[in-house]
Amino acid sequence: MINNRNKDTLILFGKQLRKLRLEKKISQEELNFKAELSKNMVGLIERGEVNPTLSTLENLALGLGISLKELVDF
Repeated sequence: MINNRNKDTLILFGKQLRKLRLEKKISQEELNFKAELSKNMVGLIERGEVNPTLSTLENLALGLGISLKELVDF
């Protein structure tokens, strides 16, 4: 279950992911492919609708070509 505090964190992380993705000029579809995620996962994460697992975060960082630390530093 996602409480309000967790929801706020998920929304902040989603904004961070979107910012980093746009800086790299990568589409959601391309990042889904590079990170080996399902078709709509990046959009769901960017909107704060899902709580990504650690392995998903690692895959996102690899897909963006950045460290996990950079990804979660918001």
